[in-house]
Amino acid sequence: MILFLDLNSFFASVEQQLQPKLRGRPIGIIPNDCDSTCCIAASYEAKHFGVKTGCGIREAHERCPGITLVLARPDEYIKAHHKILEAVDTIYPVQGVYSIDEMSFKLTGPDREIDRARELAMGMKRAIREIAGEYLRCSIGIAPNRMLAKTASNMMKPDGLVVIQRHEIPDRLHALDITDFPGIADGIRNRLHRYGIHTTKQLCSASKQTLRKAWGGVLGEVWYHWLKGDDPHIAATKRRNCGHQHVLAPELREAEKARSVAIRLLHKAAARMRHEGFWCTKLTLNIKPIEAPSWVAYVNLEPCQDTVRLLHHLDQLWKLQPHPFIFCVGVTLGGLVRDSQIEQPLFEQDRKQTNLAHTMDQINRKHGHASIYYGAMHEGKDAAPRRIPFANVPDLDLPDTGGMGAFKQPALKLKQA
Repeated sequence: MILFLDLNSFFASVEQQLQPKLRGRPIGIIPNDCDSTCCIAASYEAKHFGVKTGCGIREAHERCPGITLVLARPDEYIKAHHKILEAVDTIYPVQGVYSIDEMSFKLTGPDREIDRARELAMGMKRAIREIAGEYLRCSIGIAPNRMLAKTASNMMKPDGLVVIQRHEIPDRLHALDITDFPGIADGIRNRLHRYGIHTTKQLCSASKQTLRKAWGGVLGEVWYHWLKGDDPHIAATKRRNCGHQHVLAPELREAEKARSVAIRLLHKAAARMRHEGFWCTKLTLNIKPIEAPSWVAYVNLEPCQDTVRLLHHLDQLWKLQPHPFIFCVGVTLGGLVRDSQIEQPLFEQDRKQTNLAHTMDQINRKHGHASIYYGAMHEGKDAAPRRIPFANVPDLDLPDTGGMGAFKQPALKLKQA
């Protein structure tokens, strides 16, 4: 049995925990303070009026005139996440953390008995209230595999507890809509429709071959087993890139100021790449101008970890971009290769410059963001604050700036999006 814990309206609940004046009020969490932003989270009081994740702030005000918009504070959410891990660990060891607000536990032995599993779930809820905060609630699903446990956690919100036992499968699932299952959105639903699958009952009775065709690969077979209550092994995916993008504030949309933000994004990505033990072999610059098609350019590299070499190539790409005003900029380091697969630089100067990159990371980790950085990013050093990705939770001490290195001039390649 798998116990899946999903924190309810997590970002908004953390703000309501930290700011009692916000409790019981509709609030939306926004990533930046500009007219073009949207809500990345909403309290249940705001959801009651139809405010959802991705709702633009104008629409949010129209749906809920009394809504309070709160600027996101990712560091506080990360702190709360770790407090919650500390709390649930007093009840049962965590098996996997899938995002800042989702985690699972593999129940074994007598803990698989339903009464004991319910007792553990209630203990986790109580521990979170006592250790992390009384305003932090969670929904818990218990089922034979993680997909069904996550589905169960969504069946009763907020503060729910739903158990799906193996002998209840598939009948217990038939009342659900196809899109109630995590990972099935409009695209997969439409593909299932083409194979005559319109209801969950039809989905559960479909053959393995049909689901493989509908999903276009082996994932369809995995779903076949999930829907039967099995727990098939899924190979871990290989990390391919590391990057950041940022919607620019109006005062930073002129090209030269936008360039400083791109440099800031490169510093962040390079520091994170080194922190996770990778080298990159590709640098991509993505520009979204105002009222024009996106512009993308990339350059292939020898394995690289140092920021100066990457800054040089970013500068070469930037000189090619034709837009005077920019709405959004993105920088991606791709073709990632593990440290263990890289031969150390042949020349002493290259080794020194790579080591200097790591030294700068250590300084920024110890003394705070942008304690040391390159002058070219000065205009945008406070842009693109920390964001929390869907697939992992960043460390609070993750460095933000990068290092130095020599470079070679490679061929440039452009792509018009």
